[in-house]
Amino acid sequence: MENHKVEEKNTEKLMFDKNIQKLNDQVEENFKFAFYNLLEERISSNPPDYDWLIRLYGEIKLKLTQLLRDGSHLKKEINESMDLELFEQMIKNNAFSMDDFHKVIKYVFSKCKQLQSPGRDEETDQRLDDISELVNSGAAFGSVVPLFIRNANYCLDLIYKDIENLADVIKKTKN
Repeated sequence: MENHKVEEKNTEKLMFDKNIQKLNDQVEENFKFAFYNLLEERISSNPPDYDWLIRLYGEIKLKLTQLLRDGSHLKKEINESMDLELFEQMIKNNAFSMDDFHKVIKYVFSKCKQLQSPGRDEETDQRLDDISELVNSGAAFGSVVPLFIRNANYCLDLIYKDIENLADVIKKTKN
């Protein structure tokens, strides 16, 4: 009888935890949806508000460079290629064509592929292809930007998650 009550409480706790996780996932999904809608709205407004995009681009650059040792060739290359001041000037002065922006996008994804596990290459290629299809369809800049930011951050987050998982494995094998 007592074991039955313990099992029942454990089942209730598992159901509660599952429902909490489901709720957390829904809140996160709604937050991201609102975030990217607001980003598109700000970039598509007249005049466009590019400050947020510039900060998000800087965060992508930071996520890439934090993976690398100071002084490494690749870190220097990324810092030079992803010049934030130049990006800001070009964006704010409408000097970026969609082709120019597409080159920036491809560069970011090429660096993600260079830094990630080869097992992630296919998914990264697919995320880049999704953006390229949008660009090639003649989509507006305001529509391309949120997809770029979302997909780039998704790939970068996976790199960090893989590193964290690897660190956990190494830590477990040492214990």
